[in-house]
Amino acid sequence: MSWVRTINEKDAKGVLATIYDECRAKFGAVINLVKIQSLRPETMSIGRQFYRHLMDAPGGLTKLQRVLIATVVSKVNGCLY
Repeated sequence: MSWVRTINEKDAKGVLATIYDECRAKFGAVINLVKIQSLRPETMSIGRQFYRHLMDAPGGLTKLQRVLIATVVSKVNGCLY
């Protein structure tokens, strides 16, 4: 099993602290998917913006349809997230 160093919640500063706070507000905790990216918070922030653009931007699909597509793709790829 691999172990990846992460930044602890109490040690988070700046962009990472903001992301951790947003995650905690949404999920009640900082989820592992966020923690695993903690060494590169600026890159994680860009990825989060891209995700929000894909999921929230106007288009021909509803939010539910987008979530269902993402779920199926994750399942096909063996991703638990």
